[in-house]
Amino acid sequence: MLAPGSKNWIAKYFELIQNGEIKLSFNIPEGVTKEEYLHTALFQSGLVFGFASDFLFSRPNSSSSWTTDEKLKLLLFEGLLIVYLSENEDFDQEQFEEYLLQFYAQYKESATLNVFQLFVKETPSIKLENILKRRVHVRRTIKNQLWVNYLYNSLVFLDVLAFREFLLNGIKLEDTYSKFAMGVLNTVGVASLADGIIESQEQTILDVFTASANISEEDKKIFKSNFLKGDLNLSSIELPDDNDVLYKLYLLDVATMTVHSDLSALDSEIVFLYELCNYLLIDTDTLHKALILIEGFVIENSHKVTFLRESSSYDQLYGNFSKRWIKVLGRNKDKFIEELRESKELIALVNKSLKEELTPEEKEKVKTQFKDLVKSMPALAIFMLPGGMLILPIILKIIPDLLPTAFKGNEPDKNN
Repeated sequence: MLAPGSKNWIAKYFELIQNGEIKLSFNIPEGVTKEEYLHTALFQSGLVFGFASDFLFSRPNSSSSWTTDEKLKLLLFEGLLIVYLSENEDFDQEQFEEYLLQFYAQYKESATLNVFQLFVKETPSIKLENILKRRVHVRRTIKNQLWVNYLYNSLVFLDVLAFREFLLNGIKLEDTYSKFAMGVLNTVGVASLADGIIESQEQTILDVFTASANISEEDKKIFKSNFLKGDLNLSSIELPDDNDVLYKLYLLDVATMTVHSDLSALDSEIVFLYELCNYLLIDTDTLHKALILIEGFVIENSHKVTFLRESSSYDQLYGNFSKRWIKVLGRNKDKFIEELRESKELIALVNKSLKEELTPEEKEKVKTQFKDLVKSMPALAIFMLPGGMLILPIILKIIPDLLPTAFKGNEPDKNN
């Protein structure tokens, strides 16, 4: 049994891979870039927010009894693993461990290893366990009922981005992490100032991100000073020299999350998001998808978030999600409806899902048929990715509004 709270859990993870109990796969669907695939998978796992919602490869039965740190520790490990797999065709355990140790050895010891541990003979996997334990631990707790408080260690995702830079370009962690972290903090700051008013929710997001940033106190002071003076703008957001698409998508996620921290966004804040996309050289279609992913993620995890248990908050978010998803359909809407009209069995299953819980077999059938449905529509390719399918239950609730007649009189005859 895998137990991230116990010693040798990484060795156990590797053993489960060898036994075939954990299957490693990195299959990118047609029409989806590597960065889009990584972004969606990491996003829906919750790692982008420092919140362990789902694991990337393992499916442990006992995770409900794990602590927040233990869940996030395993998810960070899998995030580093999926980045390794994205650049290496075959999995080599020794090479993966060696790369990770080289990567983390560059960073300041206080955030990775205790100085005394440097003189202790340990296996590579035990060293990694000690490193990951320190990387996910944040001492500060922010008490409120906002969903953003569940972004336990928001900047832990930067380890994944920096590790990817290390694999691709040999760039040292110390040369990337601080720049990445300051870019994120400045993005949150600029987004918070977009409407000229710093809401309590936005301040909370800022506190959460600042608390989880492994940067110097001096850098934190400089950022806070610029923020309080309102001396932040788009040019404050420093971008990597190599035009890292995954990092830009992360910045867009962070900005989107900030302006939607209270589940709504003012016109000036929406304008800011469009301006940010222009600055990052990201198209507006990607922005709409980012909004869908954020809203879908929060809705999917609403049962874990006190704030979203208020019906008004949930209804508002669900309404925004519905409108946005239909907008992303765009020119594919008519084609989607036509394809849906032909799929009698899918219509029947969707209709049933509105009234009762589908069986595991029926859910799998819905996923398969939905994937077939959107295969020929590039705008919907994101929903074919592993993480994208998590918001499928929400989309199924929207489908009847697109084709109401099909759900009134065109269901297959149950007597046939």
